[in-house]
Amino acid sequence: MKVYGSGRAHGGISLLHALGCGNGSSTPIDLWTHVGLVEGTSIPEGDEHKLLQLLLEAWKERDLPLPSGQIGWLVKSDIPSGMGLKSSSALLMAAVNALSTGNSVILSDNVTFNLISAIQTKAGCSISGGKDDIAVANFPATWIVDANAGGTGLLQQIDFPEREVIIVLRDMRKGVVEIQSFEDLRTRFEQIVLQLRNGSPINAFRMNGQAVAEALNDQEALQICEDIEILFGCPAAISGSGPAIAVLCEAEQAELVKEHIKSKGLEFIHTSTHHGVDLHWERDEWE
Repeated sequence: MKVYGSGRAHGGISLLHALGCGNGSSTPIDLWTHVGLVEGTSIPEGDEHKLLQLLLEAWKERDLPLPSGQIGWLVKSDIPSGMGLKSSSALLMAAVNALSTGNSVILSDNVTFNLISAIQTKAGCSISGGKDDIAVANFPATWIVDANAGGTGLLQQIDFPEREVIIVLRDMRKGVVEIQSFEDLRTRFEQIVLQLRNGSPINAFRMNGQAVAEALNDQEALQICEDIEILFGCPAAISGSGPAIAVLCEAEQAELVKEHIKSKGLEFIHTSTHHGVDLHWERDEWE
């Protein structure tokens, strides 16, 4: 099978939900999506929002070049979808990278962010447009992002410490995402922005998780996070709009945290925060 181009992007966990005050922030984790643009009609499973189809349509609408003949996709990902771990942004960013490398196209950051944000909004997998999610998929860094701005919306890069990350996987989102419920907590979310700007990203992570769980009325998430913090002193918080919960811990705490999660009958993924080389124009060969 001929591979025209390939790309990759990583997932992330939330530090600031963009519906709260118009700013968002996520930090990258070592979970990846790889996408190959290939000859043929291969259509990957699991793209329930038809993001790859919408991306191709948008690419053609902009008269950007494509290989002649039929094209399809190959996707490999270890980011669970629909969990609040930025899987949609990672899929689209990796696919844009594959299209770019496969057709010798270089898109600016502004064009790329606007393109992916519009597709996510159209597909219904993001209310805010997900520009903080796009940033974390594209850059191995943590940014505060203006979700309502044109282009990238990047406001400020912040330092986030290296940590082991235990992702608690729950079956489904426990609450309905209602914009008003987030807006009612605007003052809380504005305080989280200050925590990020003042160099306290762990506090921001914890506070955001509490505020999001309250906005969703997700009592289960609040209880899981409280239990883990009391038992192990590890901050835990819902990511995105859930249902996944992220636990930040030191390496020596990870096994104890995982045993606790297993004892509750819950599944998990063990990963870590990711602060590698700048991936903006780095491309993987498809394997």
